[in-house]
Amino acid sequence: MQPRTALLAAPIMLVIVLALLAPAAESQQEHEDSMTVSSRMLLTGFDPLEASGSARITLTGSAAVAARHAIFNLSDADGNQYLSTEETRTVLGLIAEGLEGKAYWGAMITSVDGFSERTAEWLLAHTTGLLDVSWDSDLDLSFPLEFSGEGQGETKMIEAAQGAYDAFAGALRDAVGYVFAGHLEVEHRLSTMTIGAVTNPVLESGELSGIRTPLGEVLWYSFAGEVAAGVVAADEVAYEDFSIKENLQIGFAVVFIGCFLILRMPGKNFDKFEKLHPKKFRRFARPLMSVSISAYVVAGLLVLLYVLPFAFSFASSDALFYVAYLYLLVPIAVVAEYFFSKSMYDRASLDIPEESVIEVKQAVIERAEGEGEMICKVCYRPIEAGLEIFQCACGTTMHVDCAEKAQRCPACGNVLIAEQMRSIQCKACGETFLYSGSDDAYSIQCTKCGAFQEEIKPGRNYLVVDDDPRNAFMMIRAIALSGRPAMVLTASFPGKIRSDYDLGEIPVKWLSDSTTDIDNVNPKDLDGDVMEIVSTFLMTTKNAGVLVDGIETLIEMNGFEKALGFVKRLNDLAAIHGSAIILSLNKKALPEEQFKAINEEFDEIHDYS
Repeated sequence: MQPRTALLAAPIMLVIVLALLAPAAESQQEHEDSMTVSSRMLLTGFDPLEASGSARITLTGSAAVAARHAIFNLSDADGNQYLSTEETRTVLGLIAEGLEGKAYWGAMITSVDGFSERTAEWLLAHTTGLLDVSWDSDLDLSFPLEFSGEGQGETKMIEAAQGAYDAFAGALRDAVGYVFAGHLEVEHRLSTMTIGAVTNPVLESGELSGIRTPLGEVLWYSFAGEVAAGVVAADEVAYEDFSIKENLQIGFAVVFIGCFLILRMPGKNFDKFEKLHPKKFRRFARPLMSVSISAYVVAGLLVLLYVLPFAFSFASSDALFYVAYLYLLVPIAVVAEYFFSKSMYDRASLDIPEESVIEVKQAVIERAEGEGEMICKVCYRPIEAGLEIFQCACGTTMHVDCAEKAQRCPACGNVLIAEQMRSIQCKACGETFLYSGSDDAYSIQCTKCGAFQEEIKPGRNYLVVDDDPRNAFMMIRAIALSGRPAMVLTASFPGKIRSDYDLGEIPVKWLSDSTTDIDNVNPKDLDGDVMEIVSTFLMTTKNAGVLVDGIETLIEMNGFEKALGFVKRLNDLAAIHGSAIILSLNKKALPEEQFKAINEEFDEIHDYS
């Protein structure tokens, strides 16, 4: 799992765990004569729905006294005005039987714990005002019930408060004949693990809150009001087995995809922004903090709106933020974040330094009057103390290396280091030029056209190892100048490559996921886009040459094994079609074992590093 995806999943799973472990909310208001129902219930399955739950019934004040008198009248068989363990078990069993067959939050209760196996110690610990309590006691009356049931997985209306009164007060009435009328408080927690959802709350006296997860939802319902026979508590909610407007799984998929796209945008836009920098400045490129923060804030808000369906209950107790709202809100958020991210990076790209600025600075360096610093008249850089200095007969000074490369004095045109010079006719343009006789064959370039003088043979592949890819580009340029078809695949900006190496009409394909250039090739699709372009080129040409510059980028994006497989297939294609593959590689950018593995795939290795 990717780190960003894990960042979204972690809070959702934490919410699920906390919700399942959270106790039912305590009533905030106490009345002297009241009935309180504190219940929990879990709904699972599809059709039928399976239900399991528990409840604690508490009667206070005169309601507790009246209910206890009814219990004594029914169960105090020996008339000693005390309930024994057996008598307590009997009356609780009757209440449990009275609860069976009643509906509660969309499920028909089919079985209730009958208390037949409960010990005296358990009854004393879990009940109040029953066991070992006298007729004239004024203690609260409290006892638990554990139940299970089932219901049809179909759309149905649920009487939230009236259902609690009918079920539990009705069970007490059926068991002992006591009819409660007065103040009722309900604290209920409903947990669901179904594809259905609770919708359309209509609450007059109660409150509903909850969280939504892809596995189900957890709802907390509270009610406080007066009830009696013939008086209906009007709070209602609906359970819908499947609803497009409130389907938890579809909503999660929409939010997940939206957040994934939003959190990807800063990285993708930064990659494009980084590639717009000249190569020497890319290490100074930095992601924009404002773009990253905005992406996390927007994604976080979408997650919260999904997880908290009653986020706007402060405005109305019936306010429910349906999943359907996210179907519109998520695309708007994705588009808004896209344009914000793009605009911020477009603005930042205006400050990218241009390569030409640096070149101009180098070109105008001159020794100031009175300064002791010497300037090389070939590269226009200072000649540092301790380095060998070459001086032409005309007095022009330069680095020894620059003199060997220039061959002629830039001031007077005289031949430099004549004793080491040899004359050669360029194979590409036919011009005669001088070169050092100690040069490697593939490093000999025409001073007029820049072509290499060693033939790049069809059907062979070449690995050019150097920190600077110039030698490799000169090789592909020599192929083109000799009249053979040529193509370049590069991770650098095509416009700069054409300018730096004078590639003329050679087609240059940019290994970039940018959408701003028609010659872009997706570098992550080596088996598809990239391979199709190269194979089509080789099949439609003869004696062609293909240069791949940026293998380090391909390794970084696809992994070494996949990039190595791509190189192998390129070499195989070149051998089949009688073409040449040139791979430019910076040895310092790869581990030694990877460099050796690539080495083994090439006929000729030219290491200039």
